[in-house]
Amino acid sequence: MQRHWVMAIIVASGLLAQTPPPAPPPDPVPATLPEAKPAEVKPEGQAPPAQPPAPVAQEVKAPVAQAPEGKPFDQLRPSQRKLAYTLQRAALSAHELGYYRSHPKVLEVREALDTLVKAKAEIPEKAQTALPMVEAYLMKLRAHHGLYDADGKKLLMEGSWKSLQAAARGAAKTGPKGLEARLAKLKGLLFDAKVDAVAPSWAEPEVAATKGAKGKKAKAAKGPKSPDGFSEQKAITALWVKRAKDWIENTPQEVEVKGEKKTRRLPDAAQTKALNELIAWLGKDDLDLLRDPAFGWLDLRRLGANPGAGLLARAADVSASRAPEGAVGEWVPLPTYEPMVGDSKFSKGEEKRTVLTEVKLGAPAESPVAQLPLLERQGRSREIDVK
Repeated sequence: MQRHWVMAIIVASGLLAQTPPPAPPPDPVPATLPEAKPAEVKPEGQAPPAQPPAPVAQEVKAPVAQAPEGKPFDQLRPSQRKLAYTLQRAALSAHELGYYRSHPKVLEVREALDTLVKAKAEIPEKAQTALPMVEAYLMKLRAHHGLYDADGKKLLMEGSWKSLQAAARGAAKTGPKGLEARLAKLKGLLFDAKVDAVAPSWAEPEVAATKGAKGKKAKAAKGPKSPDGFSEQKAITALWVKRAKDWIENTPQEVEVKGEKKTRRLPDAAQTKALNELIAWLGKDDLDLLRDPAFGWLDLRRLGANPGAGLLARAADVSASRAPEGAVGEWVPLPTYEPMVGDSKFSKGEEKRTVLTEVKLGAPAESPVAQLPLLERQGRSREIDVK
């Protein structure tokens, strides 16, 4: 029963972020109208029977995707808008955390290739032949949330290392330095199917024998290390989850005061429990987290068009280490939020503390691909993304 209430409240929070259409759609044909039938042929000279007046289409409106309260985003209380924003930032950060499970160097690959694409203006035209293959590879990497596809097959870059090397050298003349060396370290991952052909399993190391071949004490087996940057990204994710707790809606709850039952307005118990479960899960040891089957939920494609609400809805599954089932889905444009900040009224003396004061709904993204750079930047940042 509790899960039912969690889902009901969470879905309501997620739907708060529904982006209104830029222009009102044309009036739909009422669903109650019968299907069109061919006109009957009447004998000449016979007046056609009187027909009832046609229903007015303008009076029948298509259902609009809104929160259960029937309020669009702009009419929600400030705390509800702030909750939607902080939850989405938590989901974006969790998605970035999920890349590390694919391969320890997946973020290094993405950042190096991104830098090369952004330096296009600095690369001579003859050396730009590698850019289309780089852009295509980056699209595959993002679509699969890592360096391997859904079947575990490694993603390889088409084209040649020489063309990629030429582009990096061309960029170094007037643009970013050191790209060639960075890409040379990743050459095997990009072009050689035999290099790390299988995604890391993060399995426990085998127990070493107590004695070596000649009776000597065997060296302890070395276990896998968590990827560089993983702990920092995990801390960023936990930070946004904790910030979301500040904006949980207060609801009437029955409490016991000195033996008497009284009603008090307290932070919603179901939402508080869900966020606490996520915080506890993120507090696990890095390798334990990477081995957890529930890690698969940290993917925007699984969390839907309102990933913050989706992450909250799946908190119980994540906490219980339940792996997701079925296909991951497709990329969809996410709500675009425009947060505003101000000085906290609780600041002490000259020391000012910046806090989130308001959140507005921005213009919808043109496409998921166009929105990706913003989402990735927000996913790796602790800061409120203010224009």
